Amino acid sequence: MTTIQLYYSDTCQNCHQVRSLLLEVLPKTMKFKEINISYTEGQQKAKDLNIMSVPTVVIDGEVVFIGRISKEELIREIKTRES
Repeated sequence: MTTIQLYYSDTCQNCHQVRSLLLEVLPKTMKFKEINISYTEGQQKAKDLNIMSVPTVVIDGEVVFIGRISKEELIREIKTRES
């Protein structure tokens, strides 16, 4: 099963926009996990992947998007990952 992770911060407006897009277009066949970098555990996970800014979308352990993205970009990437 494909796993999509969103690294975000509570104070980031772009993070909320990307989260909304993910929730809107994410197929039920994919697992979605949110990692808040405002907390120590989230900071450590971000550090492990060398994530320096948010929002960052990671699919199956690979950083795919950094920053604000369009709905079309997200849909296109998800379709390439569907099995």
